[in-house]
This record gives sequence, structure tokens and C-alpha cells, in this order.
Amino acid sequence: MMFHIQNPNRPLPLQLELIGVDHHQEPIVRPGGMPFFQWFYCVKGQGEFIVNGQRSIISQGQGLLIYPEIPHVYQAVSDDWTVHFIGFGGSACREILHALQMYETGVYHLSIPEIFERHLRTICLIHDRSISDHTKNDPLEFSRECYGFLLDLCPSVSRIYPSAQKNTNERITSVISYIEEHYAEDLSLDELAAHAGLSREYLCALFKQTMQQTLSHFILSIRVSRARALLLTHPDMKILDIAHTCGFQSPSYFGKMFKRETGVTPETFRKSPSHSVQ
Repeated sequence: MMFHIQNPNRPLPLQLELIGVDHHQEPIVRPGGMPFFQWFYCVKGQGEFIVNGQRSIISQGQGLLIYPEIPHVYQAVSDDWTVHFIGFGGSACREILHALQMYETGVYHLSIPEIFERHLRTICLIHDRSISDHTKNDPLEFSRECYGFLLDLCPSVSRIYPSAQKNTNERITSVISYIEEHYAEDLSLDELAAHAGLSREYLCALFKQTMQQTLSHFILSIRVSRARALLLTHPDMKILDIAHTCGFQSPSYFGKMFKRETGVTPETFRKSPSHSVQ
């Protein structure tokens, strides 16, 4: 399913332009880019994205942000490459994305995939409701939902930097998937290196080159992201239990690392969810 949003003659600072759900992606070549921002989420299969002569592989669970008027190419690597996507524009977009530290076109790892899918469902419900009621879509409703999505997206994305070799990207993607499945356990570097089929030293170097952060910091960010979600969705769950569930060995260490990453303690974060975009 794909549909365009009819926007008012007076543009909003942030407005939704286009939406696609479970789209079987065809090859696209755009020498002049698009006039608005695009966000893709890979539901199934793999595709490749080429910009400025650099090639990245987009796998299931990963996102792709494309800034306006950036020449690009993307196409399927597997026969079943399926994506969700939105297009959005407006005078405030660039400022919002920069504030959320999403400065450039590229592929992003999404540690909490449910974020995009939840907002996507809401956008579709707004659209479907207008059809059933025989009313016009309300651009303000779409704008609010798009803004909420961008705010929620920030804490769960990490940029994946392009690699010249498909095999390199796939090895790192495999390690990321393994971390996401086992983040609650006591992960060791030896264990991750064995999973990737690489030496400890080479895995660390390759991971930092691809993700622009250390392997240990990435594991920490995954655990903190999961803790954020639990703090908000399980208000009665004890901090001690959240710490253990997310792979932290002690509540004190959890509190220290959580504050280092977010700027607030877990207790403060739970009471004031607006801190989630810091």
C-alpha cells in the first residue's frame, strides 16, 4: 500500500508527504534525489543503497534516511526485499534531525523496530478513518505523528557507515543481530569474535570502522535502549529487575551507565519520559 498526503497551500513546519507499507521495492535511480526527506525501514530481505560512490547493504531491521536532493540509487539484493517508508518535508525538518544527531543520508541500525511500526500503524489509521468518514485527511494529525516518530526514533538509532565490501557489512550485521538476541547475557569479546569468525582484534577494528563507535559502547547502548523501553512500559517493574533483564550485573552500575548515556537516573527518566530524546 502506498499513498500521498494532500497538504494545505500554506506549508507546515513538518508535514508528511508520502507513505508506503509492505512495499516490494523496485530498483530506483534518482540523479536529482527527491524534494523531501525519506525514511525507509527494511521489513524483509536485503537491498543495496549507493550514494556518493559508496555502497551499503540494508538488511532486515535497519533503516535508511535520505536527505532531499541527494542523488542516490537503491535496488534489491534479494528477491523478497520489502520496506515500509515515509516521506516528509517542511522548514523545520533539517533542524529537528540535526538536533536528534541524524546529520546525514545513510543507513541506520534500529534497536527498537517497534517504534516505526507503531507510528506507521497510527498514520494508516488516520488515513483509513478519513476514507470511512468521507472526510479530508487532517495534515496536522499527520504532522504530529511524524514529529512523534522522529523524537521516538532518536534514542534507538545508530549510524552504519558504508563499506566497500558486502561481506564486511554482513559480518557486522550478524554480530549486531547476535548482540540484540543475547544482550541480557554476559557477552564476551571471545564469544562475539567466534560468532563472526574473526579475531578479537580484527572484530573490534572492523566494528569501529563500520559503526563509528566501539563494540563495548554499542552493547551498552543496546542495553540502555532496552532499559528505557522497560522503564516506560513497565512502571511497576523494580529497577533491580530491569537492570538484570537488560544485562547489567548490578543496579549501581546500571544507574551509573544509564545516567552517563542519558543524562538522568533511571528513576528520573521513568518519572519524566520527555528525557527520552536527550
